[in-house]
Amino acid sequence: MPPLLRPTTISSPASLLISSPSSSLSLPKPSLFLFKFPSKSSSFPQLTRPFFLYSSPKMNWLGRLRFAARAPAVDPSSATIAEGPDDDIPAPGQQFAQFGAGCFWGPELAFQRVFGVTKTEVGYSQGFVHNPTYEDVCTGMTNHNEVVRVQYDPKECSYETLLDVFWSKHDPTTLNRQGNDVGTQYRSGIYFYTPEQEKAALESKVRQEKVLNRKIVTEILPAKKFYRADEHHQQYLAKGGRFGFKQSAEKGCNDPIRCYG
Repeated sequence: MPPLLRPTTISSPASLLISSPSSSLSLPKPSLFLFKFPSKSSSFPQLTRPFFLYSSPKMNWLGRLRFAARAPAVDPSSATIAEGPDDDIPAPGQQFAQFGAGCFWGPELAFQRVFGVTKTEVGYSQGFVHNPTYEDVCTGMTNHNEVVRVQYDPKECSYETLLDVFWSKHDPTTLNRQGNDVGTQYRSGIYFYTPEQEKAALESKVRQEKVLNRKIVTEILPAKKFYRADEHHQQYLAKGGRFGFKQSAEKGCNDPIRCYG
């Protein structure tokens, strides 16, 4: 008769200890890995995205399985507003650009560092719920994307420069995912304000596919209503992020970006 197996308390779904009177078998404890996608050399600050064996609190494993997730109520009349154009107006002489590249904290810091960028804001767009909350967006049921809206001076910064930063700061070949962040709110997207921006975005996508030699899943769509996220999320990494260590937003800074702080 095989020895009696006696389970002990487990600290996480990833660890399990089985013991018997004569022997014990312990599966290896999970290790913490840190690596980043290989990327081509760039003069822009590179973003180091950590991969952990635990999920980001922004989308834990229960959330991914949609346990306890409740779809926000949808008012048909308000959906018209949410799906309408971004009617905010940039400062005189400035232009808007809007990008989705996974969790918006890291990409915002990358754009803050670009010469000619005069303002950045993070928020939600491309959904069908008016005035969504962060919790609404995290259900994955509103179709919103986490985006960075960039205000820039076209005399000092070209739209093509912003596109270069966008491509270099995330993996545009993964559908609805960046690292451990999984969900439609983390999809890759370029949202244009003018026909000129649309043309430049489409052309740059073709070039980037040749560079990567892989299919790019980035959506290129007209910019829609922008809903600014809570102040807590604005310039999150520059203010210290999760661990309180401020990251430089100085123009031209090339320091690696710690995505969660």
